[in-house]
Amino acid sequence: MPPQFSFAKALRLCYSVSLSFWHRGRCPFMLDSLNIRLGARFALADAFFIVLSLYISSVIRMSLDLGHEAMPEVFEIPLLLYIVTVIVWHTVFQTFNVYSLMYSKILTRSLRRMVQAHMMASLTFLGVLYIVYRDFSRIQSVYFIVLALVLMTIHRLYYFWGFARVAPKRLHNVVIVGTDEHAKRIGSIVARITGLKLVGFVRHNDDHDPVLKSAEIIGHADELASLVSEHSIDEVIICDRSHDREYLHGISDQLSALPVNVRLSPDYSDLAYFLVGIENLEGMPLINLRYQVMTPWQRITKRAVDVFVALLVLVLSWPLFIGIAIAIKRDSSGPIFFRQQRVGERGKLFTIYKFRSMYVDAERHITYTPTYKQAEDPRVTRIGRFLRRTSLDELPQFLNVLMGHMSLVGPRPELPDIAAQYTASQRKRFEVPQGLTGWWQVSGRADLPMYHNTEYDLYYINNYSLWLDVRILLRTLSVVFRGTGAY
Repeated sequence: MPPQFSFAKALRLCYSVSLSFWHRGRCPFMLDSLNIRLGARFALADAFFIVLSLYISSVIRMSLDLGHEAMPEVFEIPLLLYIVTVIVWHTVFQTFNVYSLMYSKILTRSLRRMVQAHMMASLTFLGVLYIVYRDFSRIQSVYFIVLALVLMTIHRLYYFWGFARVAPKRLHNVVIVGTDEHAKRIGSIVARITGLKLVGFVRHNDDHDPVLKSAEIIGHADELASLVSEHSIDEVIICDRSHDREYLHGISDQLSALPVNVRLSPDYSDLAYFLVGIENLEGMPLINLRYQVMTPWQRITKRAVDVFVALLVLVLSWPLFIGIAIAIKRDSSGPIFFRQQRVGERGKLFTIYKFRSMYVDAERHITYTPTYKQAEDPRVTRIGRFLRRTSLDELPQFLNVLMGHMSLVGPRPELPDIAAQYTASQRKRFEVPQGLTGWWQVSGRADLPMYHNTEYDLYYINNYSLWLDVRILLRTLSVVFRGTGAY
């Protein structure tokens, strides 16, 4: 007897969840309605494929009846599990920006982002099953994960094939007013977005030195209205170079009687080292120079993973805590834990915890004070050398993660005296939660020069994604097991 489930309920579930999650467009500057429609279409389809794959996996598992004789009830999936699974996949896909139009023009890029998110969602799904529903068989999990990936991939291949056939009839024509480097960058972005066609560039009236080829320039700003009508333009993007209001109003007035959207794109390249974002205050635009690196979804997901992993590690490792504590006390006199003030996110101070790995009177064992870690440091105790080599000295920092002082992944929390000497660009490392491990640690740890510390941290911040966190965690396991650069 097949599992009991209503596909009418499944469709309603997929639709409601998709719309509830898809409340904000990810496309940064234009065609919000197209972005929402296309994103909702993929979100709804993916949710349906998840439900369908979960259902089919149970049918296949029951039909093959591998390994043992089982009652049909064993293979029935509770409705709640369908709901949770859809929510898990939708949340992870939203967090990974799978539905962003910026990743939908190039097929390989779109598929790669989807596969990355699918892997993360699968790991989350398996973790949920282990905690709340262990009756779900491992072979059925494999069926479900593989089938869902195949269905979502086929849907995207079909979409790109279909879009290639109908694209000329449905494209929104875009013209860019401006011929400088900023306009060129905007043009390259427009060219990557599904549903848009870049018709060409229009020169400002005072622009006598364009950086673009003459073939790409279709006219001047004073003839913009006729160009819009001639080329059936749907979107006009004005790349502003600090022109006065009258000039911008003149362009807007030209187009006021035409059915065309007009957008303004100021050049913020001089503020590139800031994390610039646009906000709205009762209809008034504000430029935020301290814009959040992580979206709310990314921050919530990152924190949820931090709490889950920290609790799991602390619960499973309490015998190890006791053993290490006894070994430290037997090896040398002094406290079990080492406490130190560090600088956390947004410059907030907190106390970091480690297992003590040095002698209490460490300075007696040396004739000078090292400014960085050394392979043969006489201040380190015998058990401390082992703890550092295996990174077990940092095990208590999962308490910091649980308390919200740190994250699993992020720049290492710095000493206040060193942080006080940072330049403005280096202080960007405090825009995200500080971490147990980071890009610097998995790239060489203590073997790398100290100046690489902030360089790698800034790379992590400027390229942040949850997938990068996953990569760092996986590489951390490899680095820790090999003991690379740990002393």
